[in-house]
Amino acid sequence: GVLLGAACAVKWSGVFYLIAFAVMTLLWDAGARRAVGLRRPYSGALGKDLPTLLGAVGLLPALTYLVSWTGWFISATGWGRNWAQATSQGPAFFVFDSIRSWLNYHFQVLSFHTGLSTPHNYQSEPWSWPLLLRPVAFFYEGPKNACGADTCSQAVLGVGTPVIWYGGLAALVAMIAWYVATRDWRAGAVLLGYAAGWLPWFYWALADHRTMFMFYAIPMVPFMVLAITLAAGLIIGPADAIPSRRLLGSVVVGAFTVISIINFWWLYPVLTAEIIPYADWSSRMLFKKGWI
Repeated sequence: GVLLGAACAVKWSGVFYLIAFAVMTLLWDAGARRAVGLRRPYSGALGKDLPTLLGAVGLLPALTYLVSWTGWFISATGWGRNWAQATSQGPAFFVFDSIRSWLNYHFQVLSFHTGLSTPHNYQSEPWSWPLLLRPVAFFYEGPKNACGADTCSQAVLGVGTPVIWYGGLAALVAMIAWYVATRDWRAGAVLLGYAAGWLPWFYWALADHRTMFMFYAIPMVPFMVLAITLAAGLIIGPADAIPSRRLLGSVVVGAFTVISIINFWWLYPVLTAEIIPYADWSSRMLFKKGWI
């Protein structure tokens, strides 16, 4: 609950995970009741587990989020902070007026983001994010004679390592198949985490035509990597598998790891603003129309 509240304090889209994990934990509780043979696992979970769930992923995240605003509350110069007015009429008015200013700040932020539809050169739709079709170029300059060539490039491109992202897509497909076949909770949890960071944005894309960018997909990355990790375990095989089976699986997983490292090393100059020849920069643009 504390970490989910902190996630919302960093970015409001953390509320997607708050809702998703609340539902997931309630279903886990019901599943545990069913596993031990209780006759009414779901009504039991609603009646006995839901109240504590509301405290753990309701009240506690809300308090954590509120505490994260401490710096704003005690500041006289925070945005929208009516410090002089709030402190002029006693402690009770201070609390009341501070909360009112705080809520007004939130409504301003919400109004800005729900109305954000101005076109941008590097905007992208959520269905394109897993494919790395349109990353954001945060910085680019073309210095002359600074890299041993006539034309040089210096760039910071906000893009993931393609081998990991496309390998992650394959792993997510494997997680879907695994969950459908076995109902394994690990695959389900990873799929839910990925979906919570991705699918809600489809609403704003379709309903509001909101301006969005690929870096919104960052919260999906840990769950994509977890999918790769679980898939690697399936490829290597169980501990009691025959040695040749585990050897072959280890070779496949090890090769993927090495290729991922090489791919990241190859992209590193355009992630960190290294000055390199223009030809080298251009060769690292996987999709010329999308990455430039």
